Amino acid sequence: MLTTLYFVQFIAFYLWQITAPKRQPVGGFWTYAVANKSQTRLIGVALSLAACVGFVAQWGLASGLFGFFVGLMAVGCLSVVIEPLNYLRVQGVAAIYISCVLLEMIL
Repeated sequence: MLTTLYFVQFIAFYLWQITAPKRQPVGGFWTYAVANKSQTRLIGVALSLAACVGFVAQWGLASGLFGFFVGLMAVGCLSVVIEPLNYLRVQGVAAIYISCVLLEMIL
């Protein structure tokens, strides 16, 4: 459950990151995101709120909010550091997510 919440939080942050004013569209999804900034940011806000509600439901009010903000800082740093190196491909992110979900289930 926690892996999914952090993954949703990562997607929400990434949607906000790619719609920043200084970003240049590369192609594919980025072109659509830049063309529809308000819609992309609205989806990012909805995903972020869903992650926050999930954390609060999982851990309670204070711990959930704290976990949400700590996770937001973590996924923000991860996204900002890894994205310029072009490591964020759908296949790579999906493989990491599936590996983390399997580890969460096993442990």
